[in-house]
Amino acid sequence: MMKRKSESDMRSNYRLKWLKAAIYCIIFISLLCSPLSGTLQEGNSDPWPRTIQDDQQQSVLVSSEPQRIVSLAPSNTEVLFALGLGDRIVGVTDFCNYPAEALEKSKIGGFSTVSIERVVALHPDLVIASPGNNQEAVDRIKDLGIPVYFADAQNLAGIYATFEKLGYITGTSDKASEIIAELKAREEKVRKEGEAFTKKPVIAHVIWYDPIYVSGKGTFQDELIQIAGGVNAFSDKNSHAIANIEEFISKKPDIIMVNSGSGMGSDKTDILDYFVNEPRLSGLSAITSNKTIMVNSDIADRAGPRLWDLLEEIAPKIREL
Repeated sequence: MMKRKSESDMRSNYRLKWLKAAIYCIIFISLLCSPLSGTLQEGNSDPWPRTIQDDQQQSVLVSSEPQRIVSLAPSNTEVLFALGLGDRIVGVTDFCNYPAEALEKSKIGGFSTVSIERVVALHPDLVIASPGNNQEAVDRIKDLGIPVYFADAQNLAGIYATFEKLGYITGTSDKASEIIAELKAREEKVRKEGEAFTKKPVIAHVIWYDPIYVSGKGTFQDELIQIAGGVNAFSDKNSHAIANIEEFISKKPDIIMVNSGSGMGSDKTDILDYFVNEPRLSGLSAITSNKTIMVNSDIADRAGPRLWDLLEEIAPKIREL
């Protein structure tokens, strides 16, 4: 009798040990998976000051919720307005034309001609810079004690990160999360439709024509083409690159997608007219079959939320042509 009880106790102890081990594992895993205090997921509840690492891998310290923000690039301006910060933006560049409210903001110069004096006169407590800015001007603004966040998104994932990080240092994390969730859902919908599209047309995206300047791999345009269900004709090139006319012809694109105007926001058809009327390109099927798409250059070349509008615009066109 004592022997049977001993064996029963041993089995009970064995099961108890395994149960404890399982509980410890669950607790450990949950700690690993849960966001830590101070992470971006709980940004709105974090105390000030807040520190974030920008796209230049520099730490940016923001002492309190920013009330006077200066944007040094149109893409940054669009992201800030999307976050609902329009009333806190006090300065933008000469090229910041969207949304319409941006046109009413004080101007601090162009991309590479940022006026440090104009920036300082606006008394900003946060400046958002970009690769188009003169680095010396950006460093000078930093030296004056003004927090500068450098945004350099290279792909859609980078734009998601920009929303998340700017949301964190401006106190708009909840809004940023909403935007990210919406954009990801829209991207996934188009991606699934693109994957189901068996015919993968070869598409050349052109920014300019003299010389011919195309979008290669690692660009927003390359990513949009792939998500929409196409193949980038110049995926063998890195970033944006020059292609001579013989090389362009050799790619035999099924569709030619060109920026509007001069690539600087005009709605003129300068680039499209060149491809339609250039005799050396007349034999391309994209030209003979009128398979061309003109896209708004302001949207196509800015690392902002309107890229998802462009994705939804070009996807059905790519599949119809």
